[in-house]
Amino acid sequence: MPPILQEWGKNYGEIFRTRAGTTDFIWLNSKEAVKELFDRRSAIYSSRQPMPMAFDCATGGKRITFAPYGKHWRDSRAIFHKVLTKRMADDYSVIQIFEAKQLSIDLLNNPKDFYMHNRRYAASVIMQVTYGWRIPKWNCQEIRRIFEVLSRFVQCRKPGQWIVDVFPTLARNPIFNFFSNWKRIGNEFHALDDATWMQFWDDMKQKVADGTAPHCFGKILQVSYEKQGLSESQAAWICGGLIEAGSETTSATLNNCLYLMLSNPDSVKSAQEELDRVVGQDRTPTFEDEPNLPFVRGLIKETLRMRPINKFGNNHCTIEDDWYNGYFIPKGTVVMANWWYIHYDPTYYPDPEKFLPRRWFDYPHSAAKAAALPDGDQRDHLTYGGGRRICAGIHLAEKSLFINVARILWGFNICLAKDEEGGDIELDFSTQSLQKGSSSVTKPFPCDIKPRSQCHENIMREEWQSAKEQGIDFSHIKWSV
Repeated sequence: MPPILQEWGKNYGEIFRTRAGTTDFIWLNSKEAVKELFDRRSAIYSSRQPMPMAFDCATGGKRITFAPYGKHWRDSRAIFHKVLTKRMADDYSVIQIFEAKQLSIDLLNNPKDFYMHNRRYAASVIMQVTYGWRIPKWNCQEIRRIFEVLSRFVQCRKPGQWIVDVFPTLARNPIFNFFSNWKRIGNEFHALDDATWMQFWDDMKQKVADGTAPHCFGKILQVSYEKQGLSESQAAWICGGLIEAGSETTSATLNNCLYLMLSNPDSVKSAQEELDRVVGQDRTPTFEDEPNLPFVRGLIKETLRMRPINKFGNNHCTIEDDWYNGYFIPKGTVVMANWWYIHYDPTYYPDPEKFLPRRWFDYPHSAAKAAALPDGDQRDHLTYGGGRRICAGIHLAEKSLFINVARILWGFNICLAKDEEGGDIELDFSTQSLQKGSSSVTKPFPCDIKPRSQCHENIMREEWQSAKEQGIDFSHIKWSV
């Protein structure tokens, strides 16, 4: 799909319309159009289209990502914001540093499984925030269940996967429902996902009852969800929504970053030279180093530009009629930020097909600050979305990406893997390298990851040993809902 979206953007200009079933899609192909509609007119452009399968049936109307704009979405979103503010993300640094130290050890001990090590890192961070317990290894039941939920999530959101989501009125057609199996599959998905999120919730409920609950967001929500007007099931799905949002997106971006580094070995070398100059070789990078590491920051921004988190753009749905630049946009239209065109528009990014972290050297803003700039054309990229539906976890995600990319480049050499004859295993760096489905997740790929020196390895091992002995203390974090 991405090459088609790029071609459409080139051929049809700033805005064009397509139609799928009974739903109109308006595609926005400029940063300013996205800023105007998603941000300045967010009161109109913040809903979701009807999804009888993906939302109503497969999630029982409880997955906030698919929820239409309204009280349920606003109340749930407000809780998300309280957990994921910049101040809270700063408080979570102790968790991220601890898990990043284990990631370094995992890469030392078993570098071939880097793909799953990154998944473990992301899932463990968000599980500690949500339920207060770690995931110390990737081949465990918890990881399996989380990513099974995410697999069903991807199946639900894939455009065109479910004809009832293309023609929502079919959900009320008894003849169609008699011959179709969408409700059966949706109910199965809901039962499986609900069982996972309720098990995590019930485990915390038991710990709260016997006084052994760890300090975490889930504990606070356990004792206050009724005051928020939530059912127990809705509260469990809010916690599940945090886990969904924090698991695959962060790990996919880390793996995408490693993949794109292999397309430009000079970028790895330049980042390591920067790290040696700023950090030195007798300690690992910290969050305090970030302002002085523009190349590392550029690697992350360039990854998010070239590999936005899904293949179809960021979509919002209108709740009333509107006009934009002479175009009529009816109520109920799905409006897409076509980031696969915008992110490859040479007007914004010269040589857009090349992975060039240096293009960001003079760019001073974090992704969150960039999203708030009044001039839409000055935004770095659109991967975190926009308007009222901008990614609530943007601060947490940015911190996780920085600390891990910085530590990996500080401690390891990243190279193409070798074949049996000692030659490089060449990779396809086009969008054909992405897995099937709606998410921009790179297919598992070979990669040669080795410590830069014995000194670097010793420091990482000593650091991890000390971290294990001290444990993680996040008693200072003050959650509220």
